Amino acid sequence: MHKILLAIIFHGCLSVSALAQISNEEIARLRKQYFSTANDSAKLLFSAQIANGYRFSNIDSSLFYTNIALGFAKKLAIPFAEASLLSLKGATVLESGKLPESLQFQFEALNLSKKIKDTNTLAYALNGIGNTYMELADYKKAKDYYFQSKNLFEAVKDTAMFYNEISNIGNIYELMKMPDSALYYQLVTFRASKLRLPDRRFVTWPEMMFRLGNAYKLKGEKHIAMQYYKRGIEEAKIDNDTRNLTMNNLFLAKLYDELNMFDSCMKYANDAINAGKAISFRKGVYDASILISKLFKEKSKYDSAYKYLLIANAEKDSLMGSKRLQELQRIILDEQEFQRETEAKSIADRNKQKQLVLIVGLLIFLVSASILYYNNKQKQKANKNLESALVDLKSTQSQLIQSEKMASLGELTAGIAHEIQNPLNFVNNFSEVSNELIDEMNQELVKGDIEEAKLIANDVKQNLEKITHHGKRADAIVKGMLQHSRSGSGQKEPTDINKLCDEYFRLAYHGLRAKDKSFNATMETEFDETIGMVNIMPQDIGRVVLNLITNAFYAVADKAEQGVERYAPTVTVRTKKLNDQFEIQVSDNGNGIPQQILDKIFQPFFTTKPTGEGTGLGLSLSYDIVKAHGGELRVGTKENEGSTFIIRLFIN
Repeated sequence: MHKILLAIIFHGCLSVSALAQISNEEIARLRKQYFSTANDSAKLLFSAQIANGYRFSNIDSSLFYTNIALGFAKKLAIPFAEASLLSLKGATVLESGKLPESLQFQFEALNLSKKIKDTNTLAYALNGIGNTYMELADYKKAKDYYFQSKNLFEAVKDTAMFYNEISNIGNIYELMKMPDSALYYQLVTFRASKLRLPDRRFVTWPEMMFRLGNAYKLKGEKHIAMQYYKRGIEEAKIDNDTRNLTMNNLFLAKLYDELNMFDSCMKYANDAINAGKAISFRKGVYDASILISKLFKEKSKYDSAYKYLLIANAEKDSLMGSKRLQELQRIILDEQEFQRETEAKSIADRNKQKQLVLIVGLLIFLVSASILYYNNKQKQKANKNLESALVDLKSTQSQLIQSEKMASLGELTAGIAHEIQNPLNFVNNFSEVSNELIDEMNQELVKGDIEEAKLIANDVKQNLEKITHHGKRADAIVKGMLQHSRSGSGQKEPTDINKLCDEYFRLAYHGLRAKDKSFNATMETEFDETIGMVNIMPQDIGRVVLNLITNAFYAVADKAEQGVERYAPTVTVRTKKLNDQFEIQVSDNGNGIPQQILDKIFQPFFTTKPTGEGTGLGLSLSYDIVKAHGGELRVGTKENEGSTFIIRLFIN
């Protein structure tokens, strides 16, 4: 009972101050209470609140008290407190630019909160992971995590954090250059917070101001953006929020730079650096230093420009040097491996049980067959029984071999576990919400409010439809990836060529995105629906299509790196029916293929890629596979405009 009460108080204390910086007087009062009590539970609560209070004004102090609180949480064996503090620690180190450490702490909080089924802390951990991916510029993944945490905050009725996630989603749309969506989400939060003006902790007002400013600036309304940035500076001073004081000064400086107002830009950029240095807010210092270096360079003051460039580079190395990137990659891979191993172990255990049953059955059968063989050796009837037994034995052996294949399937399934995590999260979330809605409906029925009960029943029905939708999504992912993993049978089979091209198109794109998060390209498809099913070896033709699409993405990425003005990398996949034949076309708008090497591209080991990035066998093998199918592979190209590879095959 004591721990349940402590959980309620603990979550309440952290959620109240999670969004806004508390005053120095409030922190001083909490420190006095901390040092005046000898009770470990009270020390845990006070140190956690102090850590949260220092988060935006004194990162070192915040981490100091977080570690103290973690010590008490472990000493008292209170896992929900430990999970919450790990998430808080991850959020705090993120402010100083320590992305790998932030992700590590948030993953620990995520797994611990799942283990103890603490929905509140799970939502905070998902929010923290989304913040880290936002800093890494992986906006799609950040948005996915924000939507997950938004749904959980709504489920636990944490209204403040629910609207905080609405604002985060708007911020992602602003970073993705989608002005209408960005402004819509920010105004939803802003209007909700204005209704609760007496409670400044409902929303982080300084952050709200610069996000609104960014949204209006993206829409071209710079005068409105300037008003919000200036108001954000004043709000940050009221809240003692040095982190967001830095951000408002920085964005205002960038706006003055666009307006060619040198003195104003320089003033606010310097204010941003001074505020950022005060709390070791490296990202803010880096951005402001880059801006000042650019200003001095435009004024031909190269010594000053170089000085600030050195400051920026020092901060950049601390933020995302090669060692930091390696550590970040290791943490992400470790988390993925942990999820895969957990799923694989569960599957392997079930397969071992099946194998054991088969082996015992086989042993019993072998003993029985041996007895029958030796007792009836001289009789013709016994010979026939023995032949039958041998046939059955071969059948049992085949079953044992199949069981071994099922065991190896466990390793494959571990590889796709993380792919189905997203739809499964939706299923779990909507299930939990539906359970709560049913409780509410029962309460309304008891009250006799039938109309309200009907409304709630409709909500439950919608949730069940979403559960079915995401369940089918998970089922489709598993079936599709199993199809990709299957070895070719060497036999042609009826295949939906449009579906095959679409699957390998997405597979190639996400494969490149996994290697290079900065890579982006427009994906276009033009599929001829009249083709129907075609008779091919899907694994072989799929390999050819994947190779051509990957080469096309490589070509547009290479051109994008050259800095061509107004260049939009685009790859298009088309299918077309031609009487008893069909074509697959893979086009790109890259640099094209020079005429002097055009006749060499299908030769083995010929490649235009840098050493170590290509073997020169991809197009050669693709050419041989298409020829083996009785088709042809050809190419059309125009230098500086792009290339089109065409596969032509017979339908039957």
